Amino acid sequence: MYDFMEYCLRRYYRSSGWNEENQYSNLCSWSRTLLDFYTPRGLSLHLAKLPTPQFKPSYTMNALPSLNGSIGYLFTSEPLDVGTSGTVDFQDMVDQFCLQRTNISSLDSIRDKSYLVYGRMFFPGAALESMYVRRLSPRLQYLITAVNHPRDTGLPQMAFQLQYDVGKWCSECSYTTDDGLLGLRALYNFGKPSEEGHGQWSLGTEVYYGTLDKSGGLSTGLRYRTHPSSTSPINVTYTLNPIVGHMTTAYVAQVAENLVMCSRFEFSIYSYESDLALGFEYRTKNNNHDKEDKEKNLIVDETTTTVATSTKKLEGLIKVRLGFSSGLALMWEGRYKNTLFSLGLTADLSNQSNPIRTMGMEVQFFS
Repeated sequence: MYDFMEYCLRRYYRSSGWNEENQYSNLCSWSRTLLDFYTPRGLSLHLAKLPTPQFKPSYTMNALPSLNGSIGYLFTSEPLDVGTSGTVDFQDMVDQFCLQRTNISSLDSIRDKSYLVYGRMFFPGAALESMYVRRLSPRLQYLITAVNHPRDTGLPQMAFQLQYDVGKWCSECSYTTDDGLLGLRALYNFGKPSEEGHGQWSLGTEVYYGTLDKSGGLSTGLRYRTHPSSTSPINVTYTLNPIVGHMTTAYVAQVAENLVMCSRFEFSIYSYESDLALGFEYRTKNNNHDKEDKEKNLIVDETTTTVATSTKKLEGLIKVRLGFSSGLALMWEGRYKNTLFSLGLTADLSNQSNPIRTMGMEVQFFS
C-alpha cells in the first residue's frame, strides 16, 4: 500500500496529466507490481491531517521491531483533492494491476508552472529527505530529490531528473551526485493503442555513465500490451543488459475479472544463473449504493425518475509471490470503516527450522 506522501505524489501526477507509464523506467511496472511488492514489517502506524487543499502534514510511527518514526510535510501550488481514508477510492491507494491509463492526447490543455514540495525528517537520527517537482510546460517537468544524514560529511545526496513526454515517445535525463552517475533514457511507442483490437509495442533503451569511476552501461527493453478493452488483457516485456549479461522476460495476464497472474524468468548470460518467480493478485469487490455516484435521473414525458444503479468498488487486495530465490510472500490489503490496513508475511521455504522471515501490519488513517 502506498504511504500517504507517495499517494499524494501520484494524485499530483494524475491531476496534472502526467503519465508515468510512458517512461522507460516503468517499462516493467506491471510485473514489478505483482512480483516485487513490499510487505510491512513489524507494526506501523501512519497518520495524516488535511488542514488545507494545498498543505498536508503526515506522521508515521514504527513500534516493532524497533521504535522509530518520521514527520513529513507536503505543499502543492494547486489544490490537491486526496479525499480521506474512509472515502478515497481504495484502488488508488494500492499498487495494483490497472488497465486505465492517463490520456496524453490533450497535454497542451494542461496547466503548466505547477509544483509540489515535500520534506520529511526521520527519528532517531534526524535524517532528512526532500523532493521538488516542477511542471515547466504541458510536456516537460523536472524532479529533484535529496537525502541528508547529519553524521555524513559533505553535501547531501541529490538526484536530478528532466522528463519530456509527447505521448508517442518520452525521454529522460538524470544525474546523481553521490556516484556521479549520468543517465539517458528513451521510450518509443508503435501503433495506436486507442484502436480496439490492436495492441501496442514499445521499445526503450537506457545509457548511463559514471563520471567518478569512469564506467558505463547500457540496457534495452521491449514491451507489448493489448488494448484495455480486450477480453483477456496481457502484457509481455523483455529487457536485456548486454554488459552485465542479464536478461529478463515477464508475462502478465488478466485471466478473470478479479484475478491477474504473472510469471518472470531471469537469466545471466555469463554465469548461467537463473530465477523463476510466479505470482497472482486477487481483488475483492463490494456492491455499494451511493446516491451521488449511483443514482441517475431519467426524464420521460417531463417526469423525473430516479434509478439506482449498482457499481463495484475495490475494497480488498490479496497478493502472493513464489520465487526460487525470493521465496514466498503474502499480503492482504483492505479497508475497515475509515482505516486502511495491510498485512504481510515473507518466508523461506528452504529453511525448515525457521521459515518465517518477516511479518508485519500497517495501519493508515488520514482525514
